[in-house]
Amino acid sequence: MVKFGDKLESEVFQDWKFYSLDYKELKRRIGAEPYTLTEYREFQRSLDDEKAKVNAFFKLKYNELVRRIEAMEKAVPSLEEALKGLPQQHDDAHTPQYEAETGSDGGSASTDESHAAAQKIRLSHLDQEIGRVSQEVKDLAYFSGLNFTAVKKILKKHDKNRTSYPLTSKYASFLNSKPFNEATYDNLILRLSELWDKIRYIHGNASSMDKADGVDQQNIVRKTTKYWVHVDNIVDVKVLVLKHLPVLLFKKGVNNDPALNSIYFDNDNLDLYHERMKREEGAQNLRFRWYGDRTKTDEVWVERKTHHEDWTSQKSIKERFPIKEKHLNDYLAGRYPIANAVQELRAKGKKKEKDLLDMQRLGDEVQQMVLNKKLHPMIRTSYNRTAFQLPADARVRISLDTDLTLVREDGFSRNNGNWRRDDTGFPFAELPKEDVIYFPYAVLEIKLQTQHGQEAPQWAMDLANSHLVEQVPKFSKFHHAVANFHVDKVEKVPFWFYQMNRSIVKPRPPLHLDPTRVDELDSDEEDMDHQDLRNRMDAAQTAAKNTVKIDKFGKIYFSNERTFLRWLNLCIYIFSFSLMLINLAPDYVSRHIGTMFSCFGIGLLVYNLVIFHLRAQALRNDDGDGPYELKFEPVVVAVLMASGAAVSVWLKWSGWV
Repeated sequence: MVKFGDKLESEVFQDWKFYSLDYKELKRRIGAEPYTLTEYREFQRSLDDEKAKVNAFFKLKYNELVRRIEAMEKAVPSLEEALKGLPQQHDDAHTPQYEAETGSDGGSASTDESHAAAQKIRLSHLDQEIGRVSQEVKDLAYFSGLNFTAVKKILKKHDKNRTSYPLTSKYASFLNSKPFNEATYDNLILRLSELWDKIRYIHGNASSMDKADGVDQQNIVRKTTKYWVHVDNIVDVKVLVLKHLPVLLFKKGVNNDPALNSIYFDNDNLDLYHERMKREEGAQNLRFRWYGDRTKTDEVWVERKTHHEDWTSQKSIKERFPIKEKHLNDYLAGRYPIANAVQELRAKGKKKEKDLLDMQRLGDEVQQMVLNKKLHPMIRTSYNRTAFQLPADARVRISLDTDLTLVREDGFSRNNGNWRRDDTGFPFAELPKEDVIYFPYAVLEIKLQTQHGQEAPQWAMDLANSHLVEQVPKFSKFHHAVANFHVDKVEKVPFWFYQMNRSIVKPRPPLHLDPTRVDELDSDEEDMDHQDLRNRMDAAQTAAKNTVKIDKFGKIYFSNERTFLRWLNLCIYIFSFSLMLINLAPDYVSRHIGTMFSCFGIGLLVYNLVIFHLRAQALRNDDGDGPYELKFEPVVVAVLMASGAAVSVWLKWSGWV
């Protein structure tokens, strides 16, 4: 496993490494002997100096990026104006600049051509500058996150080795403030998103300016793949995505609070949880969602998700309708018919009649579902969501949920009979620790619509296969919370529980092999020393060998386990049958047959145990593509079982026993 000091030196952008925390020197000071009060104070002084060095560089670089973004924001309108009326041609990013500056006596036509070439060069330079700034935002975020981790690790190491001189408590305010976290970059990311969007529009590519209206959120059917993102990689993911998709603002010109809150309902038997975990056809989830302010809301969206298995040829669907919060408790108790809300909307004339009829149908069904199944508040999820999508192109929609917090809501002592508890709000610090889970990762969802032969864009595939994310198929915030808060009630836990106990951090690839870069490498960077490149590749491969690679084949891994358990169940039946013959049969022939079945059961168990371990090892070695079918074994088992039964019957009726 790569030591953190080596990781800090190798993964920080090389031009910035002298501004990074001198982790190895601080570590050396901890090991100094004798370690007295003088050494303790010297160590603290050195740590403060190193922190100040990192912070000074961070502020300098951050302010530089802000000024460069401001310069680009000023350049885009003038460039867009200058390009108006020019003939639509493919951009030539490699046109030498002097060609646009060379004079000509060819008259106005030559002047126009020169002007067009000059503007296209300006556009090319702007493209490159946006890419460079975006990449430097990524690099700075990783630099600051890595150095913050270095401070935490060196303090932990100091207090572990020098128990007489605890130091962490003196830096509590620094650690709790979470300096350099992803929120620091949100303003830069929004501004870069607008710049990339305008550049796409200038180039004639799809952009948010193609359609002024928002996105229809009434009924959504999408194929979704989910991933975990380590906090150190959140900004990397955002910057990579915004190069291709703008940040989606549902209401333009309005302050869009990214907070998203949901209350999930279930009953005391956790029926909704168990039905979905068993993947039963028609299994449903019910949640009540509101946006923005985490403590209050005027409007709540009632959402019902219905799961359909593939064999039904139906897609899982999410249906929802709005209701005023002041009516919600009465609605859930059956005292407020949804027809009243429908009639109010009909009077305003803001919705189509079909939508109103669908709302009434869904509202009645949800109300009966709550009353018949005795559903009540169970789980709250609260997080900040950043969504990326082109309004005119729904092929790819990406959302990233950060600061995910899971809160327990069940019980009258918590919610006082209300549809949600109102004694708390983010960050839920006043609640007991057993009622709150602060999820350690961000959750990325890549939602694709690939019908009609459409394929996912290459950049989306690069992101999904990159070191920035960890695939977690079918991850559910609701299931994760229920399985944690109600361990005594759940029959089975989600498979990703096994992934929570190990780090999802993956080695960063060498500079030239990183598909997630958003800039173009300069020629001098491309000529970097091959030995250095080889060393970085070797380090990445070494680190990768220490990672258990079962996640890519997660479902296959647990299917392998379930298959072995089914074979084990069959072996237990065979053993039971054979022991019954051996112990209860009055004749020796039956006992011999029982012994034969016992040996057969032992052989079958050993064979499948070996097969299970061979398959598991193949999955760990990233060689889990199969095939996995057993073509002959089931036939052999069936023949032997039938033969044994037939021989027993024949011996019985032929008079041999």
